Amino acid sequence: MITRKNSGLGLIAFTATALVIYLLIQPQIIQLLETFVSSDGEIRPDGGRQLSYLVFLASAFLGIVGAVLVKSEDPDWRRRMRQAFLGDPFCNGEKVWLNPKVVLIASTLIGLFLIIHIRLYEPDSQLFAILYLEDGLFESLTPILMIVSVVMLALSIPLLRKDPELSRHRNVISFAYIFLILIFFLNAMEEISWGQRIFGWETPQTFEGNVQDETNLHNFFNDYYLLFYRLLVFFPIILLISIWMEMNQRFLILKRTMLPHPSLLVLSLLIALISFVWFEEQELLEELFAVFFTFFSARIYLCYRSRGKWKQARVIEDL
Repeated sequence: MITRKNSGLGLIAFTATALVIYLLIQPQIIQLLETFVSSDGEIRPDGGRQLSYLVFLASAFLGIVGAVLVKSEDPDWRRRMRQAFLGDPFCNGEKVWLNPKVVLIASTLIGLFLIIHIRLYEPDSQLFAILYLEDGLFESLTPILMIVSVVMLALSIPLLRKDPELSRHRNVISFAYIFLILIFFLNAMEEISWGQRIFGWETPQTFEGNVQDETNLHNFFNDYYLLFYRLLVFFPIILLISIWMEMNQRFLILKRTMLPHPSLLVLSLLIALISFVWFEEQELLEELFAVFFTFFSARIYLCYRSRGKWKQARVIEDL
């Protein structure tokens, strides 16, 4: 009889076997790709490394799926997983339009949309020029979304400080939000060169040494950008820690107010994939980064609002 547990164990065994076989015959696989796939008959070292990254990521994904199938035999585990991904106790059960199910579906579709578009369209196509031109539609969306995140986190702080249930942790949480506000604001301002791209002033002499010759600091550190983008691979790890804390009832107040909701796991996996394999797609990573934190900030603000409305309703009922 085929059960979820047996299917999961079989998938884990298949993944481990396939990974070992790949490691043993990797040179032969590269030769086949050079012969039948590569247009110039050559796979460069970077291409070989990217292939290995894809194999490792696919193996990790299949291994996780197998482990999930094994654990899914436990009804209590399934219940806790549904609660972690599709529930949000921080909102006190209040229905908000941006609920975890909506976030899971919307963030996944937006992430896939951005990836598919930038991978399919040719640089010389008119649509590509409109969407991905310097200061074009999608590049402009990055600073806009970061400012939206700044506004929502800023509006969340006074709501947080009025919440009596969070009085013990309000200073720590407020500090975390202020830190994120500064990071998001700096990111947005650097993207528009602190207004130079809007108002078009001459670059001050102090900033003339950077790569783009614009009024910003981040272009002084272009040599370190690839390292930064590769570090985005840690996004899923943060989400997995969040899921573990939720399922094991650990540090719930800090977790629910400061860490991303598990419904953003798929988007975080997409960010990790791009940062690990296509890390040269810097604009794409910036867009995915901005989308991720827009959902993160919107959830926090809407949850604080729903908590306030819920408490007001309780007071009216008590009267």
